[in-house]
Amino acid sequence: MKKLILSGLLFLSGLSVGQEKSSVVTVIKNKDKEVNRKMLDIYQQVKIADDHPRYEIEFSQDACGYEILINDVPVYRYLQSGSVNEQRIPINDHILLSGKQEITIRLFPPMLSDGSWSPTLMDASRFKMKVIHRKNNGPLEDHQSVFEFNTPNQPGTEKFQASGQKFFEFKGVFNAKVPYQLEGWRHSKNLSKENQDQLLKEAVAAYNSFRNVLIKKDTKAYASLMYDKEVELAKAFYWNKPSDSKERWNEMSTNILEKREILPLKDFKMVLYAGGKIVALQPTDEMYKDYLSAIHSRTQDDDIQVSFLLHKKEGSNELTPIR
Repeated sequence: MKKLILSGLLFLSGLSVGQEKSSVVTVIKNKDKEVNRKMLDIYQQVKIADDHPRYEIEFSQDACGYEILINDVPVYRYLQSGSVNEQRIPINDHILLSGKQEITIRLFPPMLSDGSWSPTLMDASRFKMKVIHRKNNGPLEDHQSVFEFNTPNQPGTEKFQASGQKFFEFKGVFNAKVPYQLEGWRHSKNLSKENQDQLLKEAVAAYNSFRNVLIKKDTKAYASLMYDKEVELAKAFYWNKPSDSKERWNEMSTNILEKREILPLKDFKMVLYAGGKIVALQPTDEMYKDYLSAIHSRTQDDDIQVSFLLHKKEGSNELTPIR
């Protein structure tokens, strides 16, 4: 069984793509035309601007686990063995407004080749990252770096400065200019001020309700649940053509209707992000602790993360999907 932790747009819809499809098939079988039309018309809410900037993180790692957050919202986490060659993940959906953006990099002791965990970070632990800015449809190599980070070494050596420590964290900022404004979590309730036992019960109920939607393959309920989130993603990634909305909804529907087992919630903890405005249930099991949510599904070949981060909109007491 292969464990998949997919990044970027592959997990933004809530249910990650677990395996490549042999052909593109339109699978919208929902008879509720109003729901289908609502999802297919999302492109109409996307502002067309002279400039469609795209922001991405480009990073590589060796001998450490890591977690990347933009504006205190997780983008990616990897805690398993091995090294990661240079890869890119888009982050426009984490940028709500033009201006200063906060970035957090956390490094953890690595999993060793025998499956055990190093108790501390190592001399060879390395992590480097750039935030790059380019035109949305421009060449990959035609970009500008707006932020860079490299793990510091001990003076006069090539040994990682935090070698021997159990944890390393770096915080920095970069500036972004985008032609949209997302509501996101800007005015969401501060969940850290609520009763945490009650919040946990509400989060568990929301996760199980979402699991039931996936189990029943209820595309109508899924569309209703994800609509606000999808509008924001469309704005952030400039999906402004009818074909963009159609492709997105077809992909989401394909994932929902695909034959897969939705596993039960177990062995998880509650985590708050965005200054307490976003909540997630995350696995504590060693095998899955780099998942961003405690929902995952299984096909014959793959074990797949299902992203599900929640917030309470201003004036609401209901937990709803945010990313």
